[in-house]
Amino acid sequence: MPEYASKTLEIYRDARKRLSRRFPEIESTLLTELLPVTFQKALNDLSKKYAKSSLRHIKSLYNLAYQTAIENHQCTENPINGVTVPKKASEKVINGLSHEEQQAFEEAAKQLTIRDQFILQTFLLTGLRRGELQNLRWQDWDKKAKVLRVEKSKTKNGIRSVPVIPEVALMLTHLQGWAKRCSSNRYIFGDAEPVSAGHLRHICLYTSKCAGIRRVSPHMLRHTFATMALQNGVDVKTVSSMLGHYSAGFTLDTYAHVTTDAQLKAAQTMGNILSRAV
Repeated sequence: MPEYASKTLEIYRDARKRLSRRFPEIESTLLTELLPVTFQKALNDLSKKYAKSSLRHIKSLYNLAYQTAIENHQCTENPINGVTVPKKASEKVINGLSHEEQQAFEEAAKQLTIRDQFILQTFLLTGLRRGELQNLRWQDWDKKAKVLRVEKSKTKNGIRSVPVIPEVALMLTHLQGWAKRCSSNRYIFGDAEPVSAGHLRHICLYTSKCAGIRRVSPHMLRHTFATMALQNGVDVKTVSSMLGHYSAGFTLDTYAHVTTDAQLKAAQTMGNILSRAV
């Protein structure tokens, strides 16, 4: 039985609730009797309320359930294979912080402890997931190669090496100097144990409140990193690799609004160049 990160389990629990609240009869249907058309109708109906990302989670959960059932000889066919996420469902637009919001956020963060300031800056400068940052140990920082090695992630593609820019390297050096005073400090942003998820959420919310901006989460800081990278000309494939996405196509779909804006700006720039040349 594979192990899943707590965030993944939370997503699957929410997915099950969304389907079972609207279609409780699916929960009581025998594995061998659920038809693809029944599940498809359910997703079509739910698309009126939920975004594609939520529908994908529902489909993924039940697909996984059937795969497990087949492996355990409880049924022989997976009806979810014939189901698609409705195209008419809305895409959830993921917005990072604007330049002004990021400036206000970073200024407000100066009220925090040095370690907490470093945590927020690391989110903004690396695009790490919350769980990835929590589980970073000192042995994961390769000074010579200038990378942080993510050894624990929610996905297989999340296991990767993240480039460390000089600003992050300087922060890590400071933290390591303090950590050496305590032999039990195994984790970069914790001590003998990882920093808690609750603490990470708290410092994000507290800082955003002090900055007078919308509520900020660790995940939003990850999206801010991705948005800034794409807006500043970093190619999608590189950003995808740094984020630990399974494909550049997924990154392109997730940040379509960002890349579209960049293309419009590029077109305007070319237009200005060509008009001057005429």
